[in-house]
Amino acid sequence: MLEKKPDNLRKNLAVFLVFTGTILASVLMTPSLKWHNIFQKILGEKIIEGEKEKAKVIKEKLATLVSPFSGTYGIYIYNFTTGEELGIRENEVFPAASLIKLPVFAAFYQEAERGGLSLNTKYQILNTDKVAGAGSMYYAKPGTVYTYKEMLELMGKQSDNTAFNVFVKLLGKEKIQQAIDSLGMRRTSFAKNETTPAEVGLFFRKLYQGNLVNRENREELLSYLTKTAWEERIPAGVPEGVRVSHKVGTEIGVIADGGIVFAPKPYILVIMSKDVIEKEAKELLPRISGLIYTDLGTD
Repeated sequence: MLEKKPDNLRKNLAVFLVFTGTILASVLMTPSLKWHNIFQKILGEKIIEGEKEKAKVIKEKLATLVSPFSGTYGIYIYNFTTGEELGIRENEVFPAASLIKLPVFAAFYQEAERGGLSLNTKYQILNTDKVAGAGSMYYAKPGTVYTYKEMLELMGKQSDNTAFNVFVKLLGKEKIQQAIDSLGMRRTSFAKNETTPAEVGLFFRKLYQGNLVNRENREELLSYLTKTAWEERIPAGVPEGVRVSHKVGTEIGVIADGGIVFAPKPYILVIMSKDVIEKEAKELLPRISGLIYTDLGTD
C-alpha cells in the first residue's frame, strides 16, 4: 500500500490541475467579462499616459525655445501616428498673411469638382490684376495667357499675389468664406485676413486625409506646395529628402509657415506669429521645426 501512495498523489494532482485549468479557461473565455477589452484598456491607458507625458515635454521645450524671442508665437502640431494634438496659443487668432491663400485653393477645386470651373480655362492677365510682392505673374506683360491650373501652381510654388487676386475676383469673397466655414474653420475670416494655428492645421489634416478635395486634386495641390520658393522655414528644420508640403505667410511683424511633414511618422506643423522681428523669426522657425522632427517624426 505504501508503494502506491505516490501514484495516487500524482493522479490526484493531475485531476486537480485539469479541473483548475478547465475552470480558469472557462472564466477567461466568458464573453461577459470582456477580458480582451480590459487588457486593451489597461494597455491603451498606458499608451495614452505616455503620449500625454511626451506632449508635455515637447510643449515645455517649445516654450523654452520661444521665450527669448520678441513678439507672440502660436504653434500647432498634429501627430498622424497617434492622433494626438498639442500646441502653444494654437487657438489664438493671428494675422494669416498668405496662409489665407489655402482656403482659396479649396474653394477653387471644390467649384471645379462641381463642374463650375475648369482647370484648363485660359486667362489673359490685365494690368489691373497685378499685385506686387510675391510671384512672377506681376512681371508678365498684359495679355499674357495662363490656364487656371498654371496660376494655381504659381500660387502654391511662389505664393503668387497676382494669381491670388485673379482667383478672388473669379470666386468672390463670399464663396471663399463659405469654403472656410464648410471646413469648420470657425475663427478664420477672409475679410479680416486672420486665422488660428489650429485651423490652418485643420485644413492640412482634411487635405491629407482626403476630406477636402478628390484624390487627383489632392495630389496636385500637395505637389504645388512642395519644393516651393520658400523653403527656409519648416523645410529647413528637417533632413534633406524629407518632403514638406506647406504654405508660408509674410507681412510686417508676421512670419508664418504651416504644412505636412512627410517624415517616417508624418505630422502637421503650423507656426504663426505677430509683432515679431523678422530676422529673429526666420532664425526661430527652422529651430522649432527641427525640434518637432526629432521628437515626433523619427522612428
